[in-house]
Amino acid sequence: MLRRRLQGMQALHASRERFDVVILDPPAFIKRKKDIKASSEAYRRLNEVAMRVLAQDAILVSCSCSYHLPLKQLIAHMRAAAHHCGRQMQIIGISRQAPDHPLHPAIPETAYLKAVFARLTRWQAWNGIRWSCPDYGPCLTSKL
Repeated sequence: MLRRRLQGMQALHASRERFDVVILDPPAFIKRKKDIKASSEAYRRLNEVAMRVLAQDAILVSCSCSYHLPLKQLIAHMRAAAHHCGRQMQIIGISRQAPDHPLHPAIPETAYLKAVFARLTRWQAWNGIRWSCPDYGPCLTSKL
């Protein structure tokens, strides 16, 4: 399934088609704790390919329904993908699950839905400025 999604976005990239908004809402890649390392890389790759089909100044919404992928790790994968494809990333919003997916205080696995809304630009658009987000580290990466 991941391979088909990646191939589809790679075909869009090859055709030089660009989008103002891309929404990634994949199925859970990390279903068990033992799958964390192998499946975690899939989120970075999917975000990277999505960033390559974004317009110069665009929005990426990256979602995850994997309980074993914490929000901080999803953001880290997005930052790594942005750095790898020469993009600045600014987090403009973070969302958790809606009231129709209530959290049970005794069952932490019920807190599994997350979404990160990010603005992505090319390196030169931000002139190497570093911004930071409380609790999540730098929102923007700077070219080293």
